[in-house]
Amino acid sequence: MHYIVILSGGTGPRLWPLSRVEKPKQFLTLFSKNSLLKETLLRAKKLVPLKNIFIVTNYKYTNLIKKDLGKSFPYQNILSEPQKKNTAMALLYASAVISQQDPNAVITSFPSDHYIGNLDKFIKNINRGVVTSLHDKIVVYGIKPTLPNPAYGYIVTDAKLKVKKFIEKPSIAVAQNLINQGHTFWNSGIYTFKVSRLLSEFKKHQPEYLPLYDQIYNHPQNSKVIQKIYSLSPALALDVAISEKSKNLHLIPTTFAWSDIGEWSAIRRQIAGKKNQVVALTPTQKMVEINSKNCLVHSSTQKVVGLVNLEDIAIIDTPDALLVCNLKEGGSYQVKDLITKLVSQPKLKSFFTGKHD
Repeated sequence: MHYIVILSGGTGPRLWPLSRVEKPKQFLTLFSKNSLLKETLLRAKKLVPLKNIFIVTNYKYTNLIKKDLGKSFPYQNILSEPQKKNTAMALLYASAVISQQDPNAVITSFPSDHYIGNLDKFIKNINRGVVTSLHDKIVVYGIKPTLPNPAYGYIVTDAKLKVKKFIEKPSIAVAQNLINQGHTFWNSGIYTFKVSRLLSEFKKHQPEYLPLYDQIYNHPQNSKVIQKIYSLSPALALDVAISEKSKNLHLIPTTFAWSDIGEWSAIRRQIAGKKNQVVALTPTQKMVEINSKNCLVHSSTQKVVGLVNLEDIAIIDTPDALLVCNLKEGGSYQVKDLITKLVSQPKLKSFFTGKHD
């Protein structure tokens, strides 16, 4: 049977100051009345029954998820991690819980904070991936690159779409060279696999995880066991732990619209409007501009925002923080570096981590 695992434990530092530890980007409402997480759930429900959808999150966000999704979501399917240990452990946790219910389970995992358009094509692509996974393949979904974005991971395949290698966040020059070579895709972060295939890959490439899997499988509801397991677990992304090493990966080129909503430049591209327009994150934003283009504006107060002779700039204003950053040449990607610097300063760290960190 097919199951969906939604990964929802990140803090989204590149979307600061809207995204913060206490309310990260998956809980923001950016393109509809729903949060990114709820939009992800609505997509998942088009693929499998609600009872087959699981969410892996940090324990800090369990109550936020319950509040966001409401009582209709089966709370027992929220798997709360006691520590952040990256996506390899998150998927191993979910796989252990699901395989206890269904030893023949096929899982599709995807992040909680992406934009997906053309849902009919999305469903078709994922269902194709499920069929492909039954041939003992781990399926990864590749996005055709539209520009050499250094914020994304890249996947290089052969002509038959067998994965040859992963390149994580290359420079613009390297990314452009990869695109020029052909058979190169952005890594969507979406995977489909049989649990048995995933475990075989862990056994071969990361055997230290298997005792952890076994303990979760035998004690899926025991919070003390889960806490101990996480204290012993490595902190590897699935891409690093398995994907970069496996010889059993197959890529499906996607036909749906996709954005990882990972930085302000991605949001600027996603918002409707002509390419060079100055656009607002919300339709109620008051603003006026002269001789400015390709800018993104947001203010959570009632103030009017004015722009004069500006280009490729994001202005994100909240009651306690203001971000002004360049949208070109990886500028908005570096907001993460800004947050690293901010949290290193005791007097400023609460502006990302919150008052009770």
